[in-house]
Amino acid sequence: MKNLYIFLFVFSFAISANGQFLNWGIKGGINYNTNGDLRTFEGAAELLELSSNDEVGFHFGILSEIKLPLFLYIRPELIYTHTESSYSVEDDKSKLKMDKLELPILLGFRVLKIGRFFFGPNFSYIMNTKLTVPEAVGSISNVTYEDFIVSGQVGLGLNFGKIGTDIRWETGFSDSEASFILENAIPDNPDVNVALVDTSHSQFILSFYYKFK
Repeated sequence: MKNLYIFLFVFSFAISANGQFLNWGIKGGINYNTNGDLRTFEGAAELLELSSNDEVGFHFGILSEIKLPLFLYIRPELIYTHTESSYSVEDDKSKLKMDKLELPILLGFRVLKIGRFFFGPNFSYIMNTKLTVPEAVGSISNVTYEDFIVSGQVGLGLNFGKIGTDIRWETGFSDSEASFILENAIPDNPDVNVALVDTSHSQFILSFYYKFK
């Protein structure tokens, strides 16, 4: 919860500075996300390691744009993001779902009035992480995960007056992992098994936005 307060403070400070040069807007779009490997353990013995498959998620939120001299601007955003990635075993599939509150702070360059190039850090507060598993595997009884991660974004965009679109690539800078306890993960084994998921991510993000000013 402390990290959430820090998020809101930083965003409020960013948009209150230089208010006379500030534009507001709303945005939304889709995410094409992948995470790291999923590994299952019985005690200290590793039973299985699976690579992540890409899945589609979504995001929406608000943005501000602070104009700087020359062709520069700073864009703080406050975004709710839902991402998914999956892990396949034969005909079964498990899914890792994450809900995040994100604060990208991007430095941008305007190119020929309509073009945009930007990059910068993205600070993410993870509100929820859920691993869904097939019924044949068992059930999840507990979970722990990192609640704060840092990543980087770089992208290109087009701006036509008050409307615009951009595409970004994002990759995680922080090493992060979620752990889940699975009951009866092996049908004939009554022992409790552990699943560890590398939640370090990479994703492509497609957004559309509307600026009020």
